[in-house]
Amino acid sequence: PVSPKRKIIYLAAILLGLIIPFIIIYLRDLLDTKVHTKKDIEELTTIPFLGDIPHSTTKEKIVINAGARSSTAEAFRLIRTNLDFMLPKKANNVGKTIFVTSTTSGEVKFFTSINLAASLSLSGKKVVLVGMDLRAPKITEYLEIEDKKGITNFLTNDSITLDSLKFTIDEIPDLDIIASGAIPPNPAELLMTDKISSIFNELENSYDYVIIDTAPVNLVTDTLL
Repeated sequence: PVSPKRKIIYLAAILLGLIIPFIIIYLRDLLDTKVHTKKDIEELTTIPFLGDIPHSTTKEKIVINAGARSSTAEAFRLIRTNLDFMLPKKANNVGKTIFVTSTTSGEVKFFTSINLAASLSLSGKKVVLVGMDLRAPKITEYLEIEDKKGITNFLTNDSITLDSLKFTIDEIPDLDIIASGAIPPNPAELLMTDKISSIFNELENSYDYVIIDTAPVNLVTDTLL
């Protein structure tokens, strides 16, 4: 037979079999804007990379303690060590303030906040965790304890002191916690008051580390304020 010519058909099939998957894979990679690995972050930003936290297979809300040896606990210890190298020394032993935020909700921001605070307190430092996500308070709900007065109460009531708002939990007895308090109708305006400065000044003079759990930066302006 003079037609079809098998060699030409086989050659075309091989070429199409290579070209079509290559085009599909290239387009998927070109249109993919998600972060998959540490390398994706390092290629797109000059900000130092402190560490990554793997998904925890356990349902524990506080994964780090003196005897914890899981990969998640070790990841928080690595971040703690890198923070010691990164953060500059402050004069007069003033504490260091760290904001923990996210782009949107649902990115386990408070899980990161409380475990980072726990890892720092385990190193012998005085640490306080402050809930300043005033729109969606998570501290008492996450820890499954009764609602407590917090930052919003301090900002709206001059008779309340910061010391009266502090509490601890059995899992991390050396960590002081201040809740967000009641959800206010005007969180952005509250964060613009002069009393915010007094909160930071008082805490930085009393603690080595002040961990602030803030609102997602892509959704509201609170963290930027």
